[in-house]
Amino acid sequence: MKPMLRRATMRIVATLPIVLLLTASACISHTTQQIEDRPIAELPKNGKGSIIHITDEMIESGGSDTVRFGRLHSGEIAVLPLWLANETEHPIVLSDYRRSCGCTTLEFTAQPIPPNRARQLPLTFDSRGEWGWQLKTVDLLFDGSKHSLRLFIEAEVE
Repeated sequence: MKPMLRRATMRIVATLPIVLLLTASACISHTTQQIEDRPIAELPKNGKGSIIHITDEMIESGGSDTVRFGRLHSGEIAVLPLWLANETEHPIVLSDYRRSCGCTTLEFTAQPIPPNRARQLPLTFDSRGEWGWQLKTVDLLFDGSKHSLRLFIEAEVE
């Protein structure tokens, strides 16, 4: 084997365990995320984050709500605590979501949210490459529902 090729191969072999370790630790930290549900009555009243009230009608027929990030500077990545408050008489499961662009991300687990409890989900808006008033959509899909809950995501990017 030629010396240059040998050195390149050795570098790849040397960095492979590091890449695998970082990937595994990222997966472990995501999958072992602690789920903390709160009673709906104990949700923060200070305006930090948004509370989305999930009702039987919303699960059955769909619906919409608006989440406002406010003013952001271009290039800023903002995270807003989004609370899903289960106001039904049965557990609900957020199974997936669809977004209108890659600038929004929702972190969630597909664990049931018990009745009269709420779960916080981080909603991220990445304003890189965005200017002016932005309106994006995120559709939440619940198990057993034929319709989604559409969230309109608003931000003013300066």
